[in-house]
Amino acid sequence: MIFKVWGEKKNSRKPLRFDEPRKKRNVLDGVNPRLKQKALDRLAILRAYRVKLSEPRRPRSKNEATRKFLQEFNSGVLCLDPDGATKPISHIGKSTLDNWQEAYKKGGLAALVPRYRTEESAGQAAFRPLEFPFEMKFPGGPSRRGKRLFLERLKRRWKRPPLGCPIHLSLLYIFPIPKGTKMPRRMKMLKHKIAHTGKPNSDVLNAFIVDSLMGIVFKHHSQIIEFHSKKEYGWWPQTRILIRPVKG
Repeated sequence: MIFKVWGEKKNSRKPLRFDEPRKKRNVLDGVNPRLKQKALDRLAILRAYRVKLSEPRRPRSKNEATRKFLQEFNSGVLCLDPDGATKPISHIGKSTLDNWQEAYKKGGLAALVPRYRTEESAGQAAFRPLEFPFEMKFPGGPSRRGKRLFLERLKRRWKRPPLGCPIHLSLLYIFPIPKGTKMPRRMKMLKHKIAHTGKPNSDVLNAFIVDSLMGIVFKHHSQIIEFHSKKEYGWWPQTRILIRPVKG
């Protein structure tokens, strides 16, 4: 009798592992610290995504798990903080997630370093200064009781020195719908047909945010030359901060 031992197929797909050992992170030596941190942040996102996919779920629901993960991450509910990494990346899509996985599969951690094309760098990796709007999302609304926690999250998200240029500041407060609201009124709130006219007041919220941003994001509140704030209802209570630096 002849026994035949079948080996693994050459084209078999092995599961990707995103637990990059510490000793292998020396591939980022010499890279700009900000770009290095972004690569670690992307790695942290891939780890969290892998954990989400490993959760027990019904068959053929990978797309649903991916959609739920992206919804939690983009809404600010999922806050990652491994290895000192924060969440400077405010929004990602499925294509971006797939590109990061493919890049990590081919080139490892070094492939997750962002590449910016500028005239000075001529295609080399270099950190680009803040020239575009920078958005930050925080779960829940601002409160005096949680000011310490809010400041800690703010410092983790903003890793730049305080801005010294004029800025445009936009604030959006999304509050949950009160319990016991009937469905017709609830749908009108979600479609912004019914405005949020209750407490907390807008002036109190604005003063809280500006006071928290001063010294971390900008040097003094006199740099704000344009200000806009809004309150509304939504599914996910959160606070959104949009900062637009003005050139010149």
